[in-house]
Parts: sequence; C-alpha cells; structure tokens
Amino acid sequence: SGRWRRAATFDTFSLGQLILESVTRGAQYRMYFPVEMVLMVKALITFEGVGQALLPGFNVAEVSERHIRRIFIRQFSPLRMVQEELRGAPDLLDALMRVPQLVTEGLRVLEKTTRRPAENPLSGIRGTLIAGFCLVAGAIIMAFGGAWQIWGALFGVALLLAVRRGP
Repeated sequence: SGRWRRAATFDTFSLGQLILESVTRGAQYRMYFPVEMVLMVKALITFEGVGQALLPGFNVAEVSERHIRRIFIRQFSPLRMVQEELRGAPDLLDALMRVPQLVTEGLRVLEKTTRRPAENPLSGIRGTLIAGFCLVAGAIIMAFGGAWQIWGALFGVALLLAVRRGP
C-alpha cells in the first residue's frame, strides 16, 4: 500500500493498468468477472488516459481519493448502520419474545424423550427373521423332494409373518 502510494503517478504507475492486469490474471485462472466490473475497468482506463492528455501528471488515485472517502463514509457511517439495524429491530424483538416459548417446548420434548423407556432395537426384526428362516427351510425341503405339506406350511408361515403388522 505504501509503495503503491509513492509510485502512484501516471508516469511510473497506472491504476487502470493495475486493475486490468489483475482482471487478466484472474481470467487466466478462469475466474468470472461481472460485466459491471469489466466496464468499470474500461471507464477507469479511459478516465486516466483523458486526464493525462488534458493535464499531464494527472493522478487518478489522488483525484479519486476524496470522492471515494466520501462514498465510504456515507456507506459505512455509524448513523446509517444504526438506522439499518433499527429497521430490523421488530423482527429481533419478535424472536426475543418467542425465546421462552421455544425453550419451554425444547425442554418438554427433551423430557418426553428421556422418560420414555428404551426400546429394544431388534424387537421389530424378530418376525422378519422367523419368516426368513421358514422361507429358507421350506425351499430346502422342497429342493430335496420333501412332503409338500411341510414346505407348503413353512411357506405359508413365512408369508403370514412377512405381511402381518405390529411388533
């Protein structure tokens, strides 16, 4: 920054050229630049060239500094920031008013889940395991030419266990 300020004259350093080189370097790495930024670079180079033609020794950084400072002060002034925060105050107050209700609901849900007895994670799989066993046993008995009453009964039990509802 200090080196740039010392060398920020049109003869030794061009602000527009710096920005143009930065955009070119970014484009080499396939970075996307908005059209407005490209147009701004073009306008800055034109502004710098016309200024140098009309007034040799024209320094864009020096001329632009007070205007940019005014824009930044207006944009980031404490008064403006407070005004923007006050616009969002009603939403913040609504959220603050709902905090006790949300905390109460959260505690109620937490209490309900901790008081409920823990379920056996394998309780719902018992019927499925027995149905699978009956299906495999019936298939083996059928493959070895066993009595159709036995493998038919095993297939029937497997079907009933597979389609029944409940624990």
